[in-house]
Formats: sequence, C-alpha cells, structure tokens
Amino acid sequence: MAYCDLADLFAYGLPRGALRNAGRLVGSVDVVTNTIELDVHGLASGSPFSLRAEAGGLLPSPLVSGTLYYAVPVSEARFSVAATAGGGAIDLTTTGSRVVMVADLPEAAVREWASRLVDDMLSGHVVPLVAPYPEIVRMTTAELSAGRLLALAGLQSKSLAEITDAAHLRLARWSRGALVRGANAPQSAALAVSATSAYRDPRGWRDFGGL
Repeated sequence: MAYCDLADLFAYGLPRGALRNAGRLVGSVDVVTNTIELDVHGLASGSPFSLRAEAGGLLPSPLVSGTLYYAVPVSEARFSVAATAGGGAIDLTTTGSRVVMVADLPEAAVREWASRLVDDMLSGHVVPLVAPYPEIVRMTTAELSAGRLLALAGLQSKSLAEITDAAHLRLARWSRGALVRGANAPQSAALAVSATSAYRDPRGWRDFGGL
C-alpha cells in the first residue's frame, strides 16, 4: 500500500524524464568476494539488471554485455551477480574496467518505502491512514519517493537526509491537529488531540468548574 501514486510522484517533485536510467558506472569489482561495488545500488534480491562496458572498457569475465542477470545484494553498496533469480553468485575471474550497471528503478517499492516512513513520522493517533489520503500526506510521500529515486539514479542534489528531516517537521505539525483515526472515533477524542498546549475550551466547561 502506498500513500501516493505515479501521478503524485510527478506532480510533487519528480521532473518528467528525470528517471531515464542510462546506467550507473560501478565503483569496483572484487574477484575475491565476487561482488560489484555501487553505492546505493537499490537492487533487491532477484532484481534483474544488465551490464555493459563504456568505450575502452571491459566487462568482468565471464559476464556478457546485454545479458539479463539477477542481483544477490550483500550490502547497500555491494552486490553479486547470479545467472537466475535466487541463484548463486557467478565466480568473477577478472575485474574489468569502466563497467556500467543498467536496471529499472524500483518505483513501486520506493513509494511503499516512503509510505512506511511517513507512518513512522506521524503521531500514533493518526495512523493507520485510510483512503482518500490527505493531500499533505500524498505530497510528502511523493517528495520522499522522488528523493530516493533520484538518489538511486545518481541525480539527487539535495541529500535524502535533508528531505526526510523536512518531511518529519511538516508531518509533525500537521498530525498534531489531525482528527483521531476511524469514522467511529468520538468527537470528544478528536477535540482532545487537536488541542494545543495552550488549553482550549471548545465546549465551555471552564465556566462550570472544568479544568
């Protein structure tokens, strides 16, 4: 479940055409561990990708240009290459040079990741959210998703930490005044959570001895 859709992604911060993924130059190839280094590679286990060499470069043996391979993630910065989804790592015998990894960006998975991050940022009385989602939630989820996707594509100028911190502040302000979740929540509970630190008395109880 995601709090924003693809249209929101483009409406709230992702320039159209920005995610044309022409490939990313890998950092290094380790023939001892049979891993490829690529910071924030974004590949899940079994994710398909291909490899090619830039002009004057060579692929690590025995990999073949344009062949569909499958990821075996080791960390966020390293992965191994498998011939089949769920298969074992291919033994790399040479390091190659100027190797480029090409993979579709995980747009749907990133939107779900951003939605879970938004859940963690919201006050407990607000979650779980129920559709239709408030515009501020859709917008913030889309901005987080765009930041993550641009980072994966190597195009992000602002750090993901900056985007996340700004989103946290925005949602914290909004959720303090949000109604208690659920259509059956009593109005009195909603009034309680929307009150500020300076006590509000919407029902006039103070006049009758209320706190």
